[in-house]
Amino acid sequence: MQKITLTIKDEKKINFLIELLKQFDFIEINITEHKQDENYNFFASAGMWKNREIDAEQLRRKAWQRKD
Repeated sequence: MQKITLTIKDEKKINFLIELLKQFDFIEINITEHKQDENYNFFASAGMWKNREIDAEQLRRKAWQRKD
């Protein structure tokens, strides 16, 4: 079974899309809403690299390592 995630840009058209997809007997529709954590504070993460011996260049190199 394959899964496809759709991001709907225009909320006014969601119902149209759902009704269209329901016409296909090989599609199962599961609707989940993306919940944002209201308690998350982006700025609290600002100091996460404080007192660590790593600079931006080392961090980039480590982040872009690929395993073939």
